[in-house]
Amino acid sequence: MATEITSLIEDTRLLLGVAEITGGTVAPASAELSIIAAGLAQLMSSDSYEIPEAKRRAVRQLLKLGGFSPSGRNRPAHELLVRDLKERGEFHHINNVVDVNNVVSLESLLPISIFDTAKLAPTVTVRIGQPGEGYVFNQSGQWLDVKRCIACCSGAPPGEPVGTPVKDSMATKVFEEASAYLGIIYGTTEAWSREEFEAVTQRFAELLAHETGGEVVQCKVS
Repeated sequence: MATEITSLIEDTRLLLGVAEITGGTVAPASAELSIIAAGLAQLMSSDSYEIPEAKRRAVRQLLKLGGFSPSGRNRPAHELLVRDLKERGEFHHINNVVDVNNVVSLESLLPISIFDTAKLAPTVTVRIGQPGEGYVFNQSGQWLDVKRCIACCSGAPPGEPVGTPVKDSMATKVFEEASAYLGIIYGTTEAWSREEFEAVTQRFAELLAHETGGEVVQCKVS
């Protein structure tokens, strides 16, 4: 059964792309995906590459809709990916699921959350984070304060925050044993048409299913 996505955010700029896969296998990236990743790294790691200002500004404005400040370590995830490419000079491979997430995020210049569906409740609620809410986002135990940020929450409203356009919780990350995956793409009508965003969501679902050998359970935009 597909995970139910409930959004409590009424701002008409917000687009949510939902891609869910089941029956997949976590493994190293395929040669095909590695070639795509290498091409992105070659382009985006160059000194001359910059994220187009209109798209950079639009995503940051989206993150500000609840009063969040998307700067410094709290920049949107795709901006951090571009910075990592520039610092490394190459794509940092993790596994096929995370690599698909990062490839599509770089291609689209949109932040994406990816979750192990088995670690989620049957409902995911998208809302604005409240004071005191947050989660550990890496193995070092660093904490992300999600107050005023768009947050994906596990469970019926209000749910527990597990992901944002900045970083995702360690509690729901995808590791080797995972066989079902839920991706949430955060978009804005200020720089993407609905048709463009639907194409990104479709690309994400198809590439994730292809890489993991899984089946698409749902692929939609809301």
